Amino acid sequence: MNETLNTGNTERKILGWGKYEFTVLWWFFLIWGLIFLDRLVMSFTAPLVMQDLGITETQYGLINAFTTGFYAVAAIFLTGVLEASGKRKRWLVLFCLGAGVFACLGAVTQDVWQLLVTRALVGLCEGPIAPLMFAILMKESSQQRVAVNAGIVNCGVAVVSIAIGSVVVTQVATAFHWRTAFLVAGIASIICSFFLLKVIKEKPYTPDENKVSMWMVFKNLFKYRNVVLSFVIGILTMCIYWTLMLYATRFFVEVAGNSLVNAGFIVGITGVFGIVWTIVVPKVSDFMGRKPALVMWFLIYAIMPFVMFGASTSWTAIFLYALLGAIPGSIFPFFQAIIPSETLPNFMLGTASGLIIGLSEIIGGSLWPAAAGVVAGSTGIPSVILVAGFVSIIAAVLSLFLKESKGKKDEVQGHTLQ
Repeated sequence: MNETLNTGNTERKILGWGKYEFTVLWWFFLIWGLIFLDRLVMSFTAPLVMQDLGITETQYGLINAFTTGFYAVAAIFLTGVLEASGKRKRWLVLFCLGAGVFACLGAVTQDVWQLLVTRALVGLCEGPIAPLMFAILMKESSQQRVAVNAGIVNCGVAVVSIAIGSVVVTQVATAFHWRTAFLVAGIASIICSFFLLKVIKEKPYTPDENKVSMWMVFKNLFKYRNVVLSFVIGILTMCIYWTLMLYATRFFVEVAGNSLVNAGFIVGITGVFGIVWTIVVPKVSDFMGRKPALVMWFLIYAIMPFVMFGASTSWTAIFLYALLGAIPGSIFPFFQAIIPSETLPNFMLGTASGLIIGLSEIIGGSLWPAAAGVVAGSTGIPSVILVAGFVSIIAAVLSLFLKESKGKKDEVQGHTLQ
């Protein structure tokens, strides 16, 4: 068995990784964290932004719905087109750059509608990034490092966006202005995009892969039970994830009575634990199997929203949020990359990932936040948090129907479409 699938046995190793695999891994870790910070900066600074621009609960939900909606549409429809070009690196760098630029433009908006447009454009640029990035990563990953590599890249969200980013942008917003926080997030992504241009190699597809149309890939995806379940469970995971991402800071400020700075630190601690979860969650699945691990993690996570609802001002609520809040973000790569890569040939992975992400974002990240804004305005933020607990239990039940995919990556790489 080859040590790596694509880089060969003679390549120099760094801590067990192939040299180029290691380079791709850690640059993707950084850029994914920065790109996600562009998206989350609105959530982290929401109390100040809403007050300054006079944004209502419904408008806040609408902004998030448009951001996620454009993200989803781009993930579904642009990813397949970009994949067909055979130039993953070119488009990855371009869209990372665009996300940073539009995040910066959000800093100069003067009303809710201008802000909505800039946030929607951030979402449009970010949509194809994860599918392209994970397709590149999975192609460079050895079979024994598929889950770990996906976990490490996803860890960029926990480290860069949440543990560091939440603290930095709330501190900057408090000390200067929320507009400055938007600029800090956007400029960091722009700088990192230029480094990606230099360090990532463009590896075009083989001619056989380029002959497969996007629509043929779409049609064949639904023949795989794991892919269909990934769509459904991915949607539920996204509902869970964005419920806490959009409302955790406001919950700890408006319900639990903390200051914005303290709420930023609470969310930041979640990111610190998230560093552990993004590695531990996929690694545990290497021992238990993908299916039993997912069932276990969904059930563990479900404890936290119920405690936050029932004991909103308690230290227990803070502790459990800090400890368990990052688990959904650590689970999503299973449906975004790990299970699809162990079920599908690589040339289908980018399109599948884009479709899974897009559908998850449309329903779990766009329609649900819009509805959550209405729910929060009528029944309060704790009611929105409670939903995450019930949805997590449903996701655990559906995970029981997955086919175990651990160790199957080599078996699917030679598949062709009929």
